[in-house]
Amino acid sequence: MSAPIPQRIAPLTWRKPAFIWTPVALAAAVGWPAALFLDEPSLQRLALVAGMAVFALALVTLGISWALGHAPRARRVVIVHVLLAGALIAALAPFVLTELLAAVASYEDSAAAASFSPEMAFAMAPLALIIGLPMTLISALVFAWLALKRGET
Repeated sequence: MSAPIPQRIAPLTWRKPAFIWTPVALAAAVGWPAALFLDEPSLQRLALVAGMAVFALALVTLGISWALGHAPRARRVVIVHVLLAGALIAALAPFVLTELLAAVASYEDSAAAASFSPEMAFAMAPLALIIGLPMTLISALVFAWLALKRGET
């Protein structure tokens, strides 16, 4: 048998010890947007929940990719996973928020829920993307640089 062909670009590996660096990277990536809203606790909670949802989805897709043998060879692959998850969460957020507001309004007054329509969510979706994607990009960069390092060739 011949010797195996060497890899030109080694896959990324988790920075060791991973049980320390991964939570630190997640806390920094999810926490910095929440730090922008120190005086607004409701917006701070919204930023934390959205960030956690983005990274939960991104880590699931990244884990599936890794399990299928397609470990990322560059940080940009990880960043793309996070950006796609962020775009999906940002696009869906107005619809979820509109439904939650309608549910709260219907609890107070059954006629008030009609004021929260799907058209309102469609109108807010571009704004959610404009605000959410730059924040997701910065969070993805922070996570990719803190949690992952180049593998040895």
